[in-house]
Amino acid sequence: MHLFPLFAVAVFAAESVLSPVPEDILLEFASKSVIIVDVPKPSTSFGELLPPETPASSVASESENISPTPTPTPMPTRVTRKKTVTIAALGDSMTDTLGPDLPHLKNILTKTYPGTTFIMKNYGVGASNIDYGIQRITNSYNYLGNAIPSLSSQQPDVVIIESFGYNPYPFDDGALDKHWLALSKAVDTVRAAVPEVKIVIGSTIAPNATVFGDGAPGVAFAQNDKWQRVNVIKKYLENAVNFAKSQHLPLANAFHPSLDSAGNGRLSYINPGDHIHYSDAGRAFFSQKIASAIISNKLLE
Repeated sequence: MHLFPLFAVAVFAAESVLSPVPEDILLEFASKSVIIVDVPKPSTSFGELLPPETPASSVASESENISPTPTPTPMPTRVTRKKTVTIAALGDSMTDTLGPDLPHLKNILTKTYPGTTFIMKNYGVGASNIDYGIQRITNSYNYLGNAIPSLSSQQPDVVIIESFGYNPYPFDDGALDKHWLALSKAVDTVRAAVPEVKIVIGSTIAPNATVFGDGAPGVAFAQNDKWQRVNVIKKYLENAVNFAKSQHLPLANAFHPSLDSAGNGRLSYINPGDHIHYSDAGRAFFSQKIASAIISNKLLE
């Protein structure tokens, strides 16, 4: 079965994308290679479519011996090795839709490391597979009329490499092996260009086969086509998870926890306008997973 790029003509329906990360989220803490160069790109960036009382004391009887409540110990402020940290995210439109300046991720990291200045670089390009993603690591390119310098030229401290699962290779025998090797090449290319870099592998939210693509301009998938496409995407998201684990790389896994009990992507994380990209809750959810991978692995400390 051959799957063509999902987002060559679809334009993401606008919605609010820059609202602050909800407090409850803050507290929770892989045939043929197709380089999507001449495929028409969207005219608008997916990422732009879219910012004291005193408690009453208890009265105790004289016979009760009540110990005073201990004063909570303040959490120590976490400190990064560098005062200014650059983070770059590489992917397809599922990275682009995280928004310019990766606001949800930046918000979480700024709250965790209040003394650090974060420079966020979004290297997501709609309708691009992982081969073109690898090119963008060391080569400048044009996207939506803008000249973009190579990712490596920014000398990022952390690079998030998302799965590119929503723009897979044609799904023939060996496609997942090819995807695995491409992930490995992406990691090696980043490390060669930026020797001190820390790498996080990202596996984004799961798609929903029942409504996939519904509402997206220029897209009208038959029900059987929806299921085939979604099943392929899920295989690629799973492949990225397994790759990260096998290589002992920090993993931002939004894929598994975004599945419902029937194994479908949770609608609360999916944009109701195109049923492909994120809702704002989905953006916040994946950003929280990325932040957790960075923080728990002490990549900045």
